[in-house]
Amino acid sequence: MKQNGQRVTAALKTRWLLGLLPVLFLVQMVIPSRVWTLLFLSLGGTLALGYLWARQMAGKLHVVREQYYGWAHVGDLLEERFTMRNDSLLPTLWVEIDDSSDLPGYSARSVRAADGHQTIKWRTEGVCRQRGLFTLGPWQARAGDPLGLFQVTLDHPETQSILVYPPIVHLPALQLPRGAATGAGRTSRRALEVTTNAAGVRSYAPGDSLSRIHWRSTARMNDFMVKTFDLEPSGDLWIVLDLDGAVQAGEGEESTEEYGVVLAASLSSRTLRENRAVGLVAYGTTSPATGEPEPLPILVMPQKGAAHQWRILHALATVRAGGNWPLERVLAEMNQNLGRGTTVAVVTPSCDPSWIAGLLPPMRRGVTPTVILLDAASFGGQGNVEAVTGLLADLGISSHIIPKGMPFRPVIEHKRIGRPEFKVLKGTGRVIAVEP
Repeated sequence: MKQNGQRVTAALKTRWLLGLLPVLFLVQMVIPSRVWTLLFLSLGGTLALGYLWARQMAGKLHVVREQYYGWAHVGDLLEERFTMRNDSLLPTLWVEIDDSSDLPGYSARSVRAADGHQTIKWRTEGVCRQRGLFTLGPWQARAGDPLGLFQVTLDHPETQSILVYPPIVHLPALQLPRGAATGAGRTSRRALEVTTNAAGVRSYAPGDSLSRIHWRSTARMNDFMVKTFDLEPSGDLWIVLDLDGAVQAGEGEESTEEYGVVLAASLSSRTLRENRAVGLVAYGTTSPATGEPEPLPILVMPQKGAAHQWRILHALATVRAGGNWPLERVLAEMNQNLGRGTTVAVVTPSCDPSWIAGLLPPMRRGVTPTVILLDAASFGGQGNVEAVTGLLADLGISSHIIPKGMPFRPVIEHKRIGRPEFKVLKGTGRVIAVEP
């Protein structure tokens, strides 16, 4: 049966006991004895009592699961709240919570008990250790009678997704050059905010600010006209994240893949806080529910604002290294999108110098590149990162080396909520729990 969104079932765990009743009845008919009668009545009464106890729990036991948030960052504390209410006169001696969530390092499994007409609440906690899209649930609550003859299952098939974003850390040692261009740089894309580059005028639309009205054009056209603006190309930053599976090294959190994602997220956050536009390019894969990797090219056009930060984080949360997209191919695909005066930050663990040639055509057009090299050798891979930095220096390209074990200090420190403290009242000696 179903109640309050949960499917409730009650089943006999030891079915052979039920089959023993007719056997005892037949034996009593063939060989009458008080022993068979006593066994028959005792077994039947025990099964009846256990069944009634289980029916009480099936109809009057309710367990509710509540999640505080639908997203988190790596390192955040995930909290869920459970409420169990027993509306029966009979106590529930044990309730086992079985959870099928796939969030690494987190489980809501526990065992609880409740007296008759009692409501208990508890919290489960876990630290988000890995970025990605995960599922909380489905889950079950299993209970039984005191003798363990019957089992009551409260099945909750519903699930809830949680998206874990990569962390944003301080990068004090990484100083990126700003793109520079002589003269007034122009771009074909229009800005949503006021910049120093006026592009033209257009008709007034509801919601436009009065400060953007061009009064001379309004008088000439006999209609309200507002100014439009170009984006400032010298403020744009393109982040090119190399996710070619052939050049990655390390495992889990201590891998070039995760370091690259953290650096891309942190660079975008810092640049957006400087009121500069940021774009992201990454060619990797994703693992859907089928388990088969699928190509996942990411192209996030440069924009400003806090809302744009979430677009970049959402893209970085689910992308994985893989596929046949070497950095040389990615730079060739990006060549036409890099306008004069922009900055390009390449994040890669590749020590193959062939991809450096892909930076030369944009440099001739006034693009300023910088390279953040992940030292693959320190992650257990191969490559001479010093040779690559020397070649980049000969071409006038700045570079930074990020080794394994670099301390990443989060921009926002997340404190773990402590367990409740227990205090004894002086007057009565009663022990009470005090929430932190």
